[in-house]
Amino acid sequence: MNFIGSIPKTMFAVTSGALLTGGILLTGTGPAAAESADQAAADALNDELKSDMAGHLTDEHVSNAREVVETAKDRDLDEQAATIAVATVIVETHLDNLPGGDRDSVGLFQQRDHYGSHQDRLDPAWAADAFYDEMELVYPDGSWADEPIGDVAQGVQRSAYPDRYQYQAEDAETIVDRLW
Repeated sequence: MNFIGSIPKTMFAVTSGALLTGGILLTGTGPAAAESADQAAADALNDELKSDMAGHLTDEHVSNAREVVETAKDRDLDEQAATIAVATVIVETHLDNLPGGDRDSVGLFQQRDHYGSHQDRLDPAWAADAFYDEMELVYPDGSWADEPIGDVAQGVQRSAYPDRYQYQAEDAETIVDRLW
């Protein structure tokens, strides 16, 4: 038996297996792949947006918007619901998940203490769920779908600046269309 002759074959098999496994891990659906997809979406959206976020959207912003959109889907809500929520987040934080804000407000939606714990409000999916809960409470039986986006956002958020939400509706719709 020729052990020396089998060493290159063994090394080839081991190296090929490692490369294949590494390639699967690197090109899989993990965080790196999601970041890449989110960056590609941000790059494309930056050319399409017309308001505050135009040219400023990052992969992190897209990831936050994606959480809001996916939460709407998980609740069997439609694109209009997601658009209302994304418009709200654009106004409140420009899609940044802020650890602080006005008084005790935190997170994407700048939710106050009565919504939940500080940690919960910083979880984009949890915060979106809380927003949708409030939206369905204020606008029962899907009645939010018949109202202007800005009016619904204001009805949920009760902002001191009610006119800001409608201004972001078109960009929110563009973002949701891309992520839906």
